[in-house]
Amino acid sequence: MSRTSTRNAADIPMDELPVSGLLRSATSKAHESAETANFIGKLMRGQLSIEAWQLMLEQLDYVYRALETTANEMRDGDQCAELLYTELDRADSIEHDLRALRVRTGVDPIGMLASTREYVDRILSCRNDGVRYVAHHYTRYLGDLSGGQVMRVKFKEHYGLQDDEATFFRFEHIDSGPRFKKRYREHLDALDLDQAGRERIVEEANASFMCNQRIFEELDEIVTAQQRAA
Repeated sequence: MSRTSTRNAADIPMDELPVSGLLRSATSKAHESAETANFIGKLMRGQLSIEAWQLMLEQLDYVYRALETTANEMRDGDQCAELLYTELDRADSIEHDLRALRVRTGVDPIGMLASTREYVDRILSCRNDGVRYVAHHYTRYLGDLSGGQVMRVKFKEHYGLQDDEATFFRFEHIDSGPRFKKRYREHLDALDLDQAGRERIVEEANASFMCNQRIFEELDEIVTAQQRAA
């Protein structure tokens, strides 16, 4: 009886992986570190408050405005331009949610954190490098379409997040998250990247996850200090 020879993705050399597979594999450790940060863990377990989510969303407001400002400035001729779907834009939704949350909590903005400034500056530095920019685009928006949906459910369960406070999590112009992510990855895989380009996109994606982790660490310090002072 014959056996068909197949290879698992883990067995494929990194230089043979498509871009989407390369990013998934080469950023797994940084992704896990950000995903398991103390602040996020406590927030997802219901150990913080809706005010803690508001603080995080305020920082994301700066991040997404940088992402979307940069996307709008990229040239149409850039090979990465096809990935810049306007259906993914989150800045207006974040602004809406922050207004609704502030009415509920009465908590004033704290302004841009140092870690957020570092992240924003890194994104803005990619204006003339579509490959580096797409690394940030990939880590944020595909995360919103995946883990972000779990966050919405958890926040509704733990903190009573209302529909008018959760438009950030709703992609009204995307009919199917899985189909959209498949198409996005197909565009990623179609990018014509040489070895230097592949290394650049991986380096920037790892930097993006690290920037997110530093924001979570700074938020954790703020929330911990607030809890001690209460």
